[in-house]
Amino acid sequence: MNKTENPRRALGRGISTLLPTRAPAPLPPSGGPEAGETPQTVATEAIDPNPLQPRRIFQPDRLAELAQSIRSNGIIQPLVVRKLGDRYQLVAGERRWRAAKLAGMERVPVVVRDIPDHRLLEITLIENIQREDLNPIETAVALSRMGTELSMNPDEIGRRTGKDRTTITNFTRLLQLPADLQQLVAERALSAGHARCLLSLANAEMQRSVAGRAVANGWSVRETERVTQKMMQGKKPKEVEEVVDPNVKAAIQEMQRVLGTRVRIVEGARKKGKIEIEYYSQEDLDRIYAAIVGES
Repeated sequence: MNKTENPRRALGRGISTLLPTRAPAPLPPSGGPEAGETPQTVATEAIDPNPLQPRRIFQPDRLAELAQSIRSNGIIQPLVVRKLGDRYQLVAGERRWRAAKLAGMERVPVVVRDIPDHRLLEITLIENIQREDLNPIETAVALSRMGTELSMNPDEIGRRTGKDRTTITNFTRLLQLPADLQQLVAERALSAGHARCLLSLANAEMQRSVAGRAVANGWSVRETERVTQKMMQGKKPKEVEEVVDPNVKAAIQEMQRVLGTRVRIVEGARKKGKIEIEYYSQEDLDRIYAAIVGES
């Protein structure tokens, strides 16, 4: 490795080379410039967000990190927009657009496409589903909308998104949770795996009881599953023993506060174990790495 290379970028590439990756499904026509297309620049304030955008949560700290990157490197992939009168409407790239505004960019690179109203929803949903940084609830809502608003069956949705039927079903089932628990999943306080454990419980009261304790104690999916199974056997929430002792609980909460993400401690045999730290994008990995090694 070049000694002057940014160690955090090298860190990200090192992880990606160790983990097997599945070839991504082909992007729809909104993914970026096509052959023969020439990006142009337009005024940032002349662009309006897409009202059909499934993404609802834009984390301020991650937007700030992306804005800093844009200040240093510019926008590498142009936004995709369509012309509406004398203004433009976003088709793809709202996060980059928001970060560009935050960075103070007066003009941004775009590709202008002629996309009719009846295709805008389909293109917007598919483009977003194929991105890795949607939270599980946003993905579930987008998949559900493809079924209800575009009248697609699971096989058609699978062909358009590259997801198999089981994955589609697992995502859309998350929408059966109460709205407040969906919010915990959207905020990544609970993972989709935790949420699927909760769905096995008979009612919302039991789901909320387990969800609250899972968040407070930093339970893994396996620990949450163990508790839900005992409750399904007829035990009340208070009769199910805590699976994390107070010292471990305090350590988990402190690490989550410092790192700003979910942390789990998995205990093994002979007092051994491991610490699992979640991250959701390359930028998030860089941020966590900086927090661990003490970089500002």
